[in-house]
Amino acid sequence: MTSNGSKELKVPGLRAHMGDWVYYITFLRMRDIAERISLATEIHKSSILKELIQREIERSHAESIREYLIRQKERFFNSLVVGVYGGSPRWAELAIHPTDRKGFGKVPDYIEGALGILIFDGSERLFAIDGQHRVVGIKRAVADKPELGDEELSTIFVAHANNAQGMERTRRLFTTLNRYAKPVNKMQIIALDEDDVVAIVTRRLLESHPLLDRWTSIKKGKNISGRDRKNFTTIITVYDVLDMYLPDDPKAWRSFKKSRPSEHAISAFFKQAREFWNELMSFFPPLRELATSNPDQEIAAQYRNRDGGHLLFRPVGLSALTQVTKWFTESGISLRRILRHAVRVPMSLDDEPWVGLLWDPTNKRMIVRSENQRVAQRILYYGLGGKLSRFNTSPRQLREELAGLLGTRPEEVTLHRWAEL
Repeated sequence: MTSNGSKELKVPGLRAHMGDWVYYITFLRMRDIAERISLATEIHKSSILKELIQREIERSHAESIREYLIRQKERFFNSLVVGVYGGSPRWAELAIHPTDRKGFGKVPDYIEGALGILIFDGSERLFAIDGQHRVVGIKRAVADKPELGDEELSTIFVAHANNAQGMERTRRLFTTLNRYAKPVNKMQIIALDEDDVVAIVTRRLLESHPLLDRWTSIKKGKNISGRDRKNFTTIITVYDVLDMYLPDDPKAWRSFKKSRPSEHAISAFFKQAREFWNELMSFFPPLRELATSNPDQEIAAQYRNRDGGHLLFRPVGLSALTQVTKWFTESGISLRRILRHAVRVPMSLDDEPWVGLLWDPTNKRMIVRSENQRVAQRILYYGLGGKLSRFNTSPRQLREELAGLLGTRPEEVTLHRWAEL
């Protein structure tokens, strides 16, 4: 790729077509992306709509992209899609001559005319149709670390007519690309992501921990079926529990989920996670029983059944205990001390306080509404000695909330203190 002066830009490319679009597959240096590509505000005439696009970008994860580019050695992006209008971009076609080289054979007809140089004279307007957040992140990263400017990113150019019909056509392409772009789901993150520290630690636990390596369901979704007679919990629950328990600094944690931390940090998080699961096994015998059993014994079916079963064999219950544990550790209380007292809490879902709150005895199913989970967590926290002032509430107000969810009167509801941490 060459540039003569500050205006002309020549990039190697391939010309292709799809539907009624002709487009050019090229690459640009990040320096040229930072200098030449604008946001897609130009596809709207309205200043309000332009401002809306700008605000959405500012709210985006452009800053985390900047951090990723600066810190991640194994950085890689998918292609930008860039609209072009104005100026006089030219396509200089390169000929492919026949060759006698063994194995090359005849050049297919569709390849002829596909290889060339795309030449911009500098008067064009270039704007990102897909990849706006990356463009903003690149601009910031190159400003902070100029040597990134020599790195190259694949770029697809599409032509854009500078009139009402042309802008409408480009807006349609803009929304189509975003509507049909399938976001990466949590299962894919857990399986493949090498930057998200939670995914990394989750995989390592699934490969090594006796409670999780054979007893974790990989079926889609967080909830586990009552018909699952083998597994302890789901892979998404393991991920969410770690995401809840491990963070110390929320800002740093968000960074660790976007950009891979050092191996030392990963090892420290893994050690902390392993300790958490080890202590759970140590204090709750059903978990040890499952971990040391054979699959044909179907131990999980004894603790997750039509009567509800054990609180920790349901993702909602495991998440509640994890969240409450995190609240207490933030106050400086050790994990072991917390769990030593937590064993005093009723673990059967068909007992108070969980029946009617987390377990529906009539329909034989879990109640997973967010308000029920919130009240359950606060009941557990209060029951282990926590102060409800943390949530700007009181025992009386919590009792009223519980009564409302149970469909009874506050005076008929009891809040228990099982321990005093």
